[in-house]
Amino acid sequence: MVDRAPVRTSDLREIPAFHSLPDAQVSSVAALMVRRHFAPGQIIFMEGDKSGAMWFVFSGRVKIIKQSLNGRIQGLCLMDRGKCFGGCSLFDMDHNPATAQALTEVTLFILPEQAVGQMGENDPNLVKVLLHIYSQRLEHLARVSEVLGSWTVADRINDCLLTYINRSVQPPVVDLTHEKLASLSGTVREVVTRHLSLLEKEGVVHNTSGHIIILNPDALLPPCAAESR
Repeated sequence: MVDRAPVRTSDLREIPAFHSLPDAQVSSVAALMVRRHFAPGQIIFMEGDKSGAMWFVFSGRVKIIKQSLNGRIQGLCLMDRGKCFGGCSLFDMDHNPATAQALTEVTLFILPEQAVGQMGENDPNLVKVLLHIYSQRLEHLARVSEVLGSWTVADRINDCLLTYINRSVQPPVVDLTHEKLASLSGTVREVVTRHLSLLEKEGVVHNTSGHIIILNPDALLPPCAAESR
């Protein structure tokens, strides 16, 4: 749903891409934005839909997912507070290459595609914002390439656990069902259940009804990351 409340300059300052911009530029961008709320599980946009905006996460979590040729859903990444997704106009893309879905209650600031073009043409300072977002997209693309190209199913499940971990409680927990975890890691529920049982035997996690308690987060790191620590 669209929130009639304007996007305030103070709200926009909480988005990393806008931290260093002068007040006048931030106010200009805020005036072009629309605030929207999404309920958990609600689709924000679908893969293949015509792209037309950049989406900034003010609160909550959004998951980006893609359907493979065989129909399997692959979780690509998680966008939390301060992150941006969409922005296909930055890459001269007409349609969204993936689906965005609210994982929790989400508030988004939407910058229409026309405003993106206006920013780049009329104000050189705002080009810094676009470059910051561009670098974020490259990081995500590199990460997705690594995951899809070389990680095992176990690595992908472990990575999902680390991505969705809630560290605000101790011990940290992951509030995902086995079915949702399977969807995000590109496998099936039975494989996730077997892997979690193995992790529990090794003392890495503790499976309870409704969530997964993470006892040893470091043990979930992929080998290359663990070796570099």
